[in-house]
Amino acid sequence: MSKNTFKLLRLKRALSLLLILAAAGTVGFSQASTDPEKILMNAAAQSVAPKQGGLMLDTARHFYPTNVIKDFIDTIAKSGGNFLHLHFSDHENYALESHILNQRAADATRNADGVYINPVTGKPFLSFEQLEEIKAYAKSKNIELIPEVDSPNHMTTIFTLLEAHRGKDFVNKIKSKYSDEEINITSPESIAFMKSLIGEVADAFGDSSRHFHIGGDEFGYSVDSNHEFIAYANDLSSFLKQKGLTTRIWNDGIIKATVDKLNPEIQVTYWSYDGDVQNKQASQERRKIRASMPDLIEKGFNVLNYNSYYLYVNPKQEWGTSYNSDFATRDIINRWSLGVWDGENQQNAVKNTDKIMGAALAIWGENAGSMSSKTIQKYTAGLLESIIRKTHAEADSGDKLMQNLAVLSGNSLKQSYMDWSLIQDGEAFNLQDNGTESLYLLQEQALQERKNLNVWVRGAENNKVVLNGNWQKTEDTTEKEGVNYRAYKYLDNTLWIDKKVPIELFTG
Repeated sequence: MSKNTFKLLRLKRALSLLLILAAAGTVGFSQASTDPEKILMNAAAQSVAPKQGGLMLDTARHFYPTNVIKDFIDTIAKSGGNFLHLHFSDHENYALESHILNQRAADATRNADGVYINPVTGKPFLSFEQLEEIKAYAKSKNIELIPEVDSPNHMTTIFTLLEAHRGKDFVNKIKSKYSDEEINITSPESIAFMKSLIGEVADAFGDSSRHFHIGGDEFGYSVDSNHEFIAYANDLSSFLKQKGLTTRIWNDGIIKATVDKLNPEIQVTYWSYDGDVQNKQASQERRKIRASMPDLIEKGFNVLNYNSYYLYVNPKQEWGTSYNSDFATRDIINRWSLGVWDGENQQNAVKNTDKIMGAALAIWGENAGSMSSKTIQKYTAGLLESIIRKTHAEADSGDKLMQNLAVLSGNSLKQSYMDWSLIQDGEAFNLQDNGTESLYLLQEQALQERKNLNVWVRGAENNKVVLNGNWQKTEDTTEKEGVNYRAYKYLDNTLWIDKKVPIELFTG
């Protein structure tokens, strides 16, 4: 058998698996992706550029220490992803050391976990030394780091740090006349400041980055004034190009009237057509003036899918289990494809996804509260992997295509989690709801303080609950809603586990 014949047979097997899964509704792909002739032609010719898959991590509103960022990098790498987009600049915090903002590790305190705390803001940040550790680790895994300094909006903490360092008069000079949360994008002094801050970050990230994100979301403009933002974005993009970096930007400020004036080398991270505004009239007005993803593709822009309906997750402090992220994972596998860019709307999906560079999961932090960063990483690992594999499946061929489809076509998620610092008394978790295979327990040290909790876990013979040696099996049993449970106790807390579910002792 010739190599070409063998390759064709492998492609046909991959195609058969794809079509079976698509017909069964297990894996949803764009219309173009389910055209048999197109798949075989693309796969055989390998004409589709590899897709970029990654993670945007909001470290400004919920801080992640170095070791947890490394865990995220591990998941990205294991899933075949390419990049970690670090959103460390927002209203709530600027989560990176900065000489320009006078946020220095030498002046900070450190908590028990070694995290630097700014005495002015009381907020945590990564030191340049810690960033070097992250850079080295990312390089070892072939993962690009993409920093984001967000402007014109989301500037509150930057202004706070600047006021403490350079005085209120300087801050007032560079602020917008229309909003205390925005910088003046037409002022030469403001632009010079932003270039100095962006330059500091670009130099700190060094050759770990090929791209730099300048924000551009949720700021105020009109059709008549939008040209000012376009000029601002182009200016920053030219500055970054001199440093060998390609600019990325959110899609909010790109409108039909001025899109032709935007530097076509700027790459667009497309998250929402209308900014997810709840007011129907406002939504219609924004959709009327803003450029859609198909508009940008037609104009020749490179775009990445950051669809806020499917690809955003906003962990909440009350999430005692990973149920919500497990559900989102199942939604990605069953309903999302790379061409779906406008919420859950399938009707206007991009049919030819060759022009979409890739996609990313975005983990936002405004509602995470005291939730452990490690818990968030564990909760979202399966979701991140599914998004990256689903993204790559649009362009992969042969063995890679079959590997990604096999992972996505599984009837169960591998792992779910329960966090004892967040779970509520009486809460119940059904492993069958999302087809989860195994349940792991997190933050058990919290049970030193929390007392008399009763938590219920329901499942079947094909599930399992992983316990460590702290939990003691008892003879206590009870029946609830037709299910027989056995009690496992630790301190004064009880975990009621469906008697059908096997128990595995964790020895790691």
